[in-house]
Amino acid sequence: MVLSARPNVVVGILGLGRLGSALLFALDASGYTSILQASRGGSRVSLPGQPVDRANLAGRADLVFLTVPDQAIEEAAAELEWRPGQVVVHTSGARALDALAAVEQRGATAACFHPLQTFPTGLSAGQASARFRDITCGIEGRGRAGELLEAIASSLGAQSVRLEGVDRAAYHAAAVFVSNDVIALTVAASRAWEQAGLPAADAQRALAPLIRASADGISERPLAQALTGPLVRGDVDTIERHLAALARDPSLADLYRRLALELLTLDLGHSAELRAALQRVLDR
Repeated sequence: MVLSARPNVVVGILGLGRLGSALLFALDASGYTSILQASRGGSRVSLPGQPVDRANLAGRADLVFLTVPDQAIEEAAAELEWRPGQVVVHTSGARALDALAAVEQRGATAACFHPLQTFPTGLSAGQASARFRDITCGIEGRGRAGELLEAIASSLGAQSVRLEGVDRAAYHAAAVFVSNDVIALTVAASRAWEQAGLPAADAQRALAPLIRASADGISERPLAQALTGPLVRGDVDTIERHLAALARDPSLADLYRRLALELLTLDLGHSAELRAALQRVLDR
């Protein structure tokens, strides 16, 4: 059973980088009044919460978020004194709970809270809070720990998905496909834009609205219905023209083919004959 939307716990944030700072702003805006914050480089008075040193935070907080880089999780877990009943949470998408083995050895409960979201630098309080709304947070933690984290996600306006038994590397790779690799696709699209004879400096500005429209479509309807363009129309001739133009850069042509073949796994409503024709063009 999930706890109330704002459990009465003292929350600590250890690590004041992009995620740690955004989480501080979001918790503060959501009505959490007992927040401690610390980092190796010193606390920041410009952020919400009470600045304390790391040992003080570990000693006082009921639930501690270790918002540190993945490679620093074990060190942070091992160097501080934890206590039974305390919940210590890492925020890595790729790391399992064994990264917090030192926490469990001291009697505290290890858990994970991974927001499926990007957090750029320089977010204002309002922007940070908005970044958590309507996203999904991956959560792992037994008993009360998982319930606390589900309640926190709910209070931030987020959904939860449980990660127990999940292949964490594959889960995190899925997130990379739709975050980092969208930028990689924009790099490739910019090369094609320049290859067409258009100014390279204009590519990002011109193509960005298409990315936003595609993201809106993905959030609003099934993937097959969100898809537009020649493949869903069954326009074999246009696809052949694309591939002929991209042949000057074989890596771009290969990327176009591989992505189109991935889209062809969707049910696009094509006849068997049209689907076979599309497959032949893309397999050449």
